[in-house]
Amino acid sequence: MRHKPLIALTLLTGLTGCGLTSSQAVYEGIRAQEKANAVGTNAPPNQGLPRYDQYEKERSTRPETR
Repeated sequence: MRHKPLIALTLLTGLTGCGLTSSQAVYEGIRAQEKANAVGTNAPPNQGLPRYDQYEKERSTRPETR
């Protein structure tokens, strides 16, 4: 019975770590999904999203439109 608070704290700490996703991880997930959806279609192989590094480079050189 003394271990319940320790177990609860461990679970909460683990769940908090699951919420830490970067924009790069989200972008790469979308990119992978698009790549998987293109399998078996007539789409050219290099027509998907660029790698995250290239995306960030293009995004940083583009003027903001606000």
